[in-house]
Amino acid sequence: EGCLAAQMPADYEPEALKAQAAACATYALRLMKELSGSGKIPEGADISDDPKLCQPFLTPEERGAVHTEYADRIAQAVDFGKTHIITYKGEPIYSVYHAVSAGRTCPAEYIWGIKPDYLKRVDSYADRGYINFECTNEMRAEDARLALAYYDPDIKIPADCSKWFTGMDVNEEGYVISAEIGENRFSGGDIWRIFGLRSTAFTVAYRDGIFTFTTRGLGHGAGLSQYGANEMAKRGSSACDILTHYYPGASVADA
Repeated sequence: EGCLAAQMPADYEPEALKAQAAACATYALRLMKELSGSGKIPEGADISDDPKLCQPFLTPEERGAVHTEYADRIAQAVDFGKTHIITYKGEPIYSVYHAVSAGRTCPAEYIWGIKPDYLKRVDSYADRGYINFECTNEMRAEDARLALAYYDPDIKIPADCSKWFTGMDVNEEGYVISAEIGENRFSGGDIWRIFGLRSTAFTVAYRDGIFTFTTRGLGHGAGLSQYGANEMAKRGSSACDILTHYYPGASVADA
């Protein structure tokens, strides 16, 4: 419940909340199996609330009045998530999710270099109706250099910032597959993480010591689109419909 509260607005449609709860539960179950005995999870715990390891979590005190108002809806979603684990070939999937896609979801290989059959590009056209679908943010060149140095203290980059971000490889939706900064080639996911961008679908321009990033969507773009899930739910799709759409080829197990 705390994870669902941290990940999706409580006033989203019930079927969207159920789909998100199933994704949260599946993600946690997969990581519990992967990290078991690794020493990364705090002693005495099954999972962590560190988003770098697992998923964020909100305590009841942190959730606010809106979660009290929709408490029954959230409880029903949590019950659904507990009994509807998403699997592929009998194993819990890497059920990643994001806020808003760029109109279609992003293949996982652009972000993490992995190619699960169930994390391919799928349609999520309704995401284009998101109120902040396209945003522009600026970053000073000095801050960009610091971000790169933090990522790799030994990195060598051109002094002339106008020579950064060359050889951009971009797909049809605008997701950056890779780009060069000096002699270094980065994946779109690397650039998204290094510079803290809103999305992996972006363009970049440089002028007078300022990088201007224009992004489409919100988040890495792979797997379930939360906004898209809500729009599907509004049109009558069930939670299972939503999950099998965003994770093609996966199955939703009813335990």
